Amino acid sequence: MDLLHSTWFWVLAIVGPIVSVIGTLAKLSKKQGPIKLPPGVIPGTYATDKQDDEDKADGAAKKP
Repeated sequence: MDLLHSTWFWVLAIVGPIVSVIGTLAKLSKKQGPIKLPPGVIPGTYATDKQDDEDKADGAAKKP
């Protein structure tokens, strides 16, 4: 009887985390819809590093 109990323990100890990882990955793989923004907020894009550097250079030149 002790062998049976210890066997089920190891089966659950190994299979439990595997099932959890598979479930988490399945949940993350579903495509999510667009995020609802508050009224008056316009969705924008992030500036690339190059654009950010250009904006900083333009800003420094425009200062009096």
